[in-house]
Amino acid sequence: MTHQHPLVGEFFGYIRGTIDYRIAVAGQVDAGKSALINALTGEQSHISTETDATRDVTGYLYGEHSELLDFPGVGTKEFTPGEYKKLLKKHKVKHVLYVFSSKIREADENVIRFLAKKNIGITFVYSKLDALIDVSGAHDRELLKREKNAELHVTFKKIIRDPLKYHFISVKDGTGIDELKEEIDAYFNSKDEAFRKRAGDTKYFDKFLSKKSNALGARLLTPGFKDLILSREFKAIEQKTTGHFHIDESDAAFVGVPMPRVIDFVNEAKETGKAAGNYRKMIGPLTTLISTVLKVRKLNVITFILSTFGEAGVRTIYPVLKGVFEYVRAMNDMAGDVLEKRLKEHGNDHR
Repeated sequence: MTHQHPLVGEFFGYIRGTIDYRIAVAGQVDAGKSALINALTGEQSHISTETDATRDVTGYLYGEHSELLDFPGVGTKEFTPGEYKKLLKKHKVKHVLYVFSSKIREADENVIRFLAKKNIGITFVYSKLDALIDVSGAHDRELLKREKNAELHVTFKKIIRDPLKYHFISVKDGTGIDELKEEIDAYFNSKDEAFRKRAGDTKYFDKFLSKKSNALGARLLTPGFKDLILSREFKAIEQKTTGHFHIDESDAAFVGVPMPRVIDFVNEAKETGKAAGNYRKMIGPLTTLISTVLKVRKLNVITFILSTFGEAGVRTIYPVLKGVFEYVRAMNDMAGDVLEKRLKEHGNDHR
């Protein structure tokens, strides 16, 4: 397996951050939500014999990067339907496994109508199938399941278009778990497809590089970095920049260009300055250069420039400032070239 370049890993992490890889496991009190999560993930979520043992929302890894959120039960004094809706809003869930272990109650109706109104996807689960019995003994389990589905359909047919039927499961004997996993996997596979599309989309490629540049700006427009410029600590400046982009000599060779060096850009800026003569007229273009490269506000850049000039003088430090940020621009461009070529290795051509 090819080693993933850190810049590619960071880009993929950025793309995943734009996609919601979570499903909330919510529903009735004491319906076996935590036990269901255990069965689905293999993780040991908190299970107690006490009713409504889950009082906080906890996430459990499902697969490589998906997550199931263990919600408390609805309808208690602490989690009335109103409070439950606030909890759902807080966590911005987009899909819910709503777990029942008894008949539909008013609190359930209230929350489910809220989910439908907010266009939040719902998968209905009827847990503890092994305990589903008719006390009179007149009906077999299949008939009871049909009755439960009929109740679900009649209650919500006016507000939910999706097929209104339960996934009947039993964590105790494993019934229905594999079928439910198939539906969950299909949901997360759709998220993986969205990931693949975005990883190959120029818009997301450019947004990521802009974000990287902006983050670099937060590191460079600081008193500490100004001190490096004033003391001509070019090696330290290069280390900060290459470390930010995860780029080294091998990456330069990979895209077929020489590794940029600060001193080369500084020397070039000195020659340009001599020809131009008036350094003060160059403050505007310098401000535009830095703000464009780092994707930051010009006011912040002007403050940084004037502060630096105030300590060392325009004529002395201008070529150093210009050279340093021309170097940063070159590294920025190289990062884009490296990322693009590395993504092609992974089969994610953004063009």
